[in-house]
Amino acid sequence: MKQKLDRTLGMYSALMISIGTMIGSAIFVLAGTSYATAGPGASLAIFLAGIAAVFTGLSFAELVTVIPKAGGGYVYVKEATGNNIIGFICGWGFWLGYAMSCGLFALGFGNFINYIFPFIPQMVAAYLLVVYVMFTNIKGTKSSGTLQNVITTLLVALLAVYVIAGIFHMDLENQTPYTPQGMSGVFNAMGFLYMTYIGYGLITTASEEVIEPEKTIPKAILISIAAVIVIKTSVFFIGCGILPWQKLVPEVTSTPLIDTAVHMGGKVGGYLFAFAGILATLSSINTAVMASSRTSFAMARDQRLPSLFKAINKTTKTPIFSIVVSSIIVFIAVSIRDLEHISTVTSIFSLTGYSLVNVALIIFRKKKPELERKFRVPLFPLTPLLGIGLNLFLIVNLAISDRPALMIAVSVIGVGVLYYYLIMPKLKYASKGISIVDVPEIREPKKDNRKNEIIIPVSNPNTAEGLLNFGRKIALAEESTTVVPVKVNVFPDNLLTIADYDTMMQSMGVQDSVVRMLKEYESDPCMRPVLINSTNAFHAIMSVIKKEKNPLVIMGWHGSGLIKYMHGNITYQMLQEAPADVGILRMNGQNQEFHNILFPYGGGKYSKMTAKVVNRIANGYGAKITLLNVVDHEEDIESTREYLEKSAAKFDQPAEIMVCSGDLIEKVVEHSDQYDLIVMGASLDWGIQEVVTGFRTDKIMEQAKCSVLIIKSYDIFLQRTKVRGFIHKTRTAIHQ
Repeated sequence: MKQKLDRTLGMYSALMISIGTMIGSAIFVLAGTSYATAGPGASLAIFLAGIAAVFTGLSFAELVTVIPKAGGGYVYVKEATGNNIIGFICGWGFWLGYAMSCGLFALGFGNFINYIFPFIPQMVAAYLLVVYVMFTNIKGTKSSGTLQNVITTLLVALLAVYVIAGIFHMDLENQTPYTPQGMSGVFNAMGFLYMTYIGYGLITTASEEVIEPEKTIPKAILISIAAVIVIKTSVFFIGCGILPWQKLVPEVTSTPLIDTAVHMGGKVGGYLFAFAGILATLSSINTAVMASSRTSFAMARDQRLPSLFKAINKTTKTPIFSIVVSSIIVFIAVSIRDLEHISTVTSIFSLTGYSLVNVALIIFRKKKPELERKFRVPLFPLTPLLGIGLNLFLIVNLAISDRPALMIAVSVIGVGVLYYYLIMPKLKYASKGISIVDVPEIREPKKDNRKNEIIIPVSNPNTAEGLLNFGRKIALAEESTTVVPVKVNVFPDNLLTIADYDTMMQSMGVQDSVVRMLKEYESDPCMRPVLINSTNAFHAIMSVIKKEKNPLVIMGWHGSGLIKYMHGNITYQMLQEAPADVGILRMNGQNQEFHNILFPYGGGKYSKMTAKVVNRIANGYGAKITLLNVVDHEEDIESTREYLEKSAAKFDQPAEIMVCSGDLIEKVVEHSDQYDLIVMGASLDWGIQEVVTGFRTDKIMEQAKCSVLIIKSYDIFLQRTKVRGFIHKTRTAIHQ
């Protein structure tokens, strides 16, 4: 059953979440570094950073009206590009980036606590804050939202007092020269200050907890950006007007703006500003933990993370496991204490994600122009293109200025890629409920000069006729399809004795019936038989596959232990290396007709190919399709059925739905006597134990009472020789 969050956040809460996050890190953590980089021009840098943030903010504002789901930028990119590696890496970066940034806020909080209460160590205060925020988020979004409202309201009030009082203590002589480092210093400061505006993106991650998100969030984004630009620019300008900027750099003081407050109001002023710093860092970490946990929650719902991440507490209506894991990442970041690299890594992650969000807007405008949008980005496509350009420019600047951080960011993304291709396919959540990945829209083959070949290697006289009739049925229903039967006569490299020659000739005699069968098909316009003499059957068949266009390879099943016992044989090699989709068919009879097809549908990338093949077979035989999904709990049946009904409507032939609870293998075998054919999608990368919507293919092959077809779709990345070789070495090293 699809998990839902509780809508409790209104306009004011959305504004406070966005404003509170954007104020904290710039004023209370990065002010000293900004003055050191740009001098008094830091106020111009923070202003320009805000203007630059507007472009991506507008993209978020439109996208949230199209997809008001938890997950924010990750969901937008995933929906635009498809549920693939691009969307996953975007979510991976946002999830870890938001969590890692909390280390900056927690350590800043510890500094301010230590300033007011010197007997409390910085690290103790930082760890206590993480624990407090974790339990506050677990308690519920309404609770954390209320906390955010109180914190941000007090923070804005204190900063307003600082600005008003500061006007009467300014000395404009301190502002000259305004850009001592030149405009290059201003642009460098703009690079890292840009990331202090990420609050507008964080509120979109909680879209499912906002009341009327399509109306509320776009307004909150635009209002909060405008308000924060005014607040930050004013504070930065007044700060270096009260004291010379040379006295506010990190080499001189670790609390630059507190020093200006002390200059205005003595110790009381310093304590008030430190208190404001506590509120700011508390506000930022509270929102960032919320955003991180909602991103991992959304990824788990998309079957990109284990199902535990999407578990929602029935009482608090919050994703507890996601919150706890995000908090653990924060603990690690706090313990590292390398604020400079952490902030840069977070910036690279977020800027990359924000660039993709702008791309997502362009894709949605092109793919879904008819969708209702309660907010539309002005000056499209200029606005998102400017957002992409500015984000990429800032990424390059960060990469040049902090190469260690760049290496860390690339390494973390690399870990995500390995997880996506090695670990994620083995997670067996596909059978535990319905995936959000829909059966793809099935289109008829293009009627042009291209041909969709069905390649059928034949060698066994007992199965050859059935395989060829199966391929022919599909081809007759598709004008552009040709069946290519491939028969390989295998000759040994050397014949050492007369006995070897006799054995070879005897073997060829047995195969004569297959050759005669292929000759009968030569006059059939949809058949194109190929006979090859070779010393290696696999290489011979591969030579045919590589010459054909859009091939689908259908092979016969050769008994039990399909995967476990066939290392080194042709079927196994085809599954591993063929640049084509490969099917393995076990037929109950040579000329069997398939009028009822059972399709266990679990979602995911392999189901996409399987759905297309099911549609082709059904068209060839005029068969009825049954989509089967087995859930864990009976209460999930109705919601799963509703989803599958939408998917069933996309097949050309009549399709019905069957949803039940229990064990997948048992249910498929139990119903197999009611069908002529079971079609399943399989993942068989690098010889990993196969997964077919969550269960072993060989058990179904052996126990089903009807014919069974396994489809393993081709992945151009995973089946590259270098990639497979690298993964094989990695796995061998791990097992050793």
